[in-house]
Amino acid sequence: MKIAVVEADKDIRSFLIDALSYSVNREVLSFESGLAIWNYLECNSIDIIFCDADIPDLNGFELISKIKNKYPKKICILMTGKPHYEKKIELLKVDAMLAKPFDLNDIFNLVQIFIVEDK
Repeated sequence: MKIAVVEADKDIRSFLIDALSYSVNREVLSFESGLAIWNYLECNSIDIIFCDADIPDLNGFELISKIKNKYPKKICILMTGKPHYEKKIELLKVDAMLAKPFDLNDIFNLVQIFIVEDK
């Protein structure tokens, strides 16, 4: 199972990668922009994508919409600290939302749902 984090903020990205790497003992790929991961997905597979709503090039909403249209079985988790995005999130086919600021328990809960229970 491959996991990716798409987050422009280096500190948040590092924290999430470290937490996921520790909790699932798998490699976690890192991307700073929506376009970077979209280009990667054209030739490579990723099973779970943690994606911030506000990333450069292709924002999180556009990215998840494209991913779900082309790869509907991929698990997409949208991260945001902006509650006014709630309507957009409802229309999007996200599998889960991770509200910022989040902590380790929030990450571990998602790991339990999408990785441990999916085995």
